[in-house]
Amino acid sequence: MADGLAKGKRPTAVSGGDDMFVTAVKRLSSWAANNTRTLLVGLGAVALGFFGIVYYVNFQASVRESAATELAALRLSGAEPALLMTDFEAYVERFEGTESADEARLSLARLYMDQGRAAEAMAVAGAVRVPRNRPVGFAAGQLLAAAQEANGDAEAALATFTSLGAGARFAFQRRQSKASAGRILVSLGRLDEAAAIFESIAREAEEDDPAEAGVYRLRLGEIKGARAAGSGA
Repeated sequence: MADGLAKGKRPTAVSGGDDMFVTAVKRLSSWAANNTRTLLVGLGAVALGFFGIVYYVNFQASVRESAATELAALRLSGAEPALLMTDFEAYVERFEGTESADEARLSLARLYMDQGRAAEAMAVAGAVRVPRNRPVGFAAGQLLAAAQEANGDAEAALATFTSLGAGARFAFQRRQSKASAGRILVSLGRLDEAAAIFESIAREAEEDDPAEAGVYRLRLGEIKGARAAGSGA
């Protein structure tokens, strides 16, 4: 064996490997030659798919940019409320599916609330798809709860504020929502539950904002006073 290697002879296994590789290359070349059309169609499909994806991404970016520009112009238009509501409705329909459309829904819901049209404000704010832990989603939740309360559905507003109090991103937003839930509980005569909420958020706010905690403690004192008065009666 050593003599064979010294004379430049290659091991049979290596030679066999080279033969297999050469054979595979020949077979691939033969297939490509006999299937040129299939190969070209396949490569064309891949290219079309790639360029289709690039086009779609660029198109969506263009739509988002256009939506943001038109929304800014709408907000600065200074048109009469009735005309502005019509414009916002058309905008939402045109740019449906973009985050700018949800921002427009916020503006439209506020306009409805300003005009005393709580039911319509409730429908528009409720259609916002952005999660509640993002700024637009949180603002939509606040508007939805306010519209529900204005529409006479205190229980629905309580549920919405309670949900925001659990799912909002920032601690101050959660406390703000819980305080609104506590206020509604007071209006429903559920003073014990309201007192528990204000006591909890006052304790939570102590480290972040003592002034905010003071407001909650003041409200807690009022609730305890009302509860004591009711008990005495």
